[in-house]
Amino acid sequence: MDVATIANVATALTVLTGVGFGLVEARQARKDREERAAFAALDAILTPEWMKSIVIVHAIPEGTSAAEIEADPRVLEATHVIGITLEGLGYAVFARIVPLKTVDDLVGGTVRVAWRNLRQYVEFERNRAGSQKSWEWFQWLAEQFGRHGTSRTNLEIGAYVADRDW
Repeated sequence: MDVATIANVATALTVLTGVGFGLVEARQARKDREERAAFAALDAILTPEWMKSIVIVHAIPEGTSAAEIEADPRVLEATHVIGITLEGLGYAVFARIVPLKTVDDLVGGTVRVAWRNLRQYVEFERNRAGSQKSWEWFQWLAEQFGRHGTSRTNLEIGAYVADRDW
C-alpha cells in the first residue's frame, strides 16, 4: 500500500468515527431532552392546585352536564385547572417535546378519566364559543391514548400490577 492509499483509509476511518460519535451524541441528547421534558411535565402537574383539582374532576360523574359543573364554583375551577394543564401537555406531546409513552405512563389514566368526565362540558363550551379550538389538545391527547397508547397500564390495569416484577 502506498502512502496516498493509507492516508485515504485513515481519512475514511476518521470520518466514520466522527459520524458514529455524532450519532451516539445525538441519541444521548434526545434522551436527555426527553428526560428534561418529562420532569417539566411532572413539575407542571404536581402542584397543590393540580392535586386538589384532579380529585374533584375524578369525582365528577360521567355525563354531568355543563350546567351542573358551572353551578359549583369549586368544580368549575377544578375543571379549568385540569383542562388547561392537559391542553398544554397535549400540545407538548403533539409537538414531540414530550413522548406520548411518557405522558401515558405518568398521567394516562388521569387524562382518560378527566376526558370521560368533562367531555359534555367541553362540547358545551365549544358550542357556546362557536369554536372547535377550545380544549382541542386535551381531547387530542385523550384520543391518542386510545389509538397509540403504549403504556402497559390502563384504566383496568394499574402500574402496581403491570410493573409488579420490575
